[in-house]
Amino acid sequence: MSVSKADREGPISIGGRSLADQLAQRTHSLVAETVRVVRTDVPFYRSLPEEAIRNDVTAIVRRNLELFIAMLRTAREPTPSEVADLRVSAGHRAEELVPLAEILHAYHLGVQQWWASIAGLAGGGDGPALARAGQLLHTYLLAATSAVVAGYGSDHAPPSEDDGARRALLMALSSGADPAGAADRVGLTLARLYWVVALHVDPHPDEAAAGVDTAVAERRKVRRLQRELDNVGRDKALCAVTSSGGTVLIPIVDSEPTEGNWSDSPQYVALRRNLLDLERVIGAAVVTAVSAAAPTRIPGALVEAREVLEVARRHGHRTGLFRLQDVPVEYQLSRPSAAHAVLADLLSPLGSHESVLRTLEAYVDAGYDRAAAATALHVHPNTVAYRLRKLATLTGLDVSSPRDLVRVTAALAARRCAGSETLQA
Repeated sequence: MSVSKADREGPISIGGRSLADQLAQRTHSLVAETVRVVRTDVPFYRSLPEEAIRNDVTAIVRRNLELFIAMLRTAREPTPSEVADLRVSAGHRAEELVPLAEILHAYHLGVQQWWASIAGLAGGGDGPALARAGQLLHTYLLAATSAVVAGYGSDHAPPSEDDGARRALLMALSSGADPAGAADRVGLTLARLYWVVALHVDPHPDEAAAGVDTAVAERRKVRRLQRELDNVGRDKALCAVTSSGGTVLIPIVDSEPTEGNWSDSPQYVALRRNLLDLERVIGAAVVTAVSAAAPTRIPGALVEAREVLEVARRHGHRTGLFRLQDVPVEYQLSRPSAAHAVLADLLSPLGSHESVLRTLEAYVDAGYDRAAAATALHVHPNTVAYRLRKLATLTGLDVSSPRDLVRVTAALAARRCAGSETLQA
């Protein structure tokens, strides 16, 4: 249908009222019903995480309906820029390995749902108007289908040259290759300093949800993580991340801080804020370790960051951001030494008293706060006090004694490292 002809015929009216206005008033219910039908009738959508249905699928159904309503008002096909959201959404579904046939099935179900709603509004004399509406709906479906197919094609295109260059530079800097030569080869500018970041990411709740495709949930989490790290690094971050974490090098573009004096800098404060926000963005617990290094010292800084991350996790931290100076005692106690076995043996009497050991761990991890330890253990503070007295009876270590508190903290750190390979190895 040409625009000029549509203009002459005027807006489509059904039941004596503008069809566009009637659909706009029913947007919320139409979107909800369309999402319900798609989830019920398209097998793959039943395996998507609830978060994906609630956010991504609902949003793209709403966007499609808005575009069709706009088409009813203007009698023209949507422009490429208007269907850009559809292409991007289709690319994400391709990344999640949703079969293209099922996406197209979902679009056809949506159009079928809208047509049923339009037909339900019609009266006896609305035949010509229904024919025009059906023609426009068919035209819209063709435009939307083209956008979806284009989105799938772009998602499977080879990675961009910039992505490949950043991966190559990350590998070179991590391995200790000549930094300047590596940057020249891939055509990227070498920063004077990099934030060196090691991450551990817990599973997203969707990954364990019944009926949800775990691989899809993992890929969605990784995509959110990668996107947020790119934002933090202003699209210059060098990333190697999986669903469980990874490594990131973020260029420091300002003239400050210096390599040996970054911990209290405004730049670090901003980085800390952004990295701590990762947990909210991706919906999963994140533990992060950070250092800063010049290009030639990145391999050593990476080793340190990974060790700090492991120490923080071994000491009960499931979230948070850590520098070496945040866990210096715990880090040092993770180094191999002759005292390791001696310290760990101080707590050997707790081998058959699991509740006492767990209470000690909670007490130390809570900063020696009995109330906080009780909250973490879901017990009464008096129970914590009783178990700590039992600790003294079993081991001779009284946490009310400053000397014994130091010894019990060191013993717990040694015990946590015992039985596995040392971090140094």
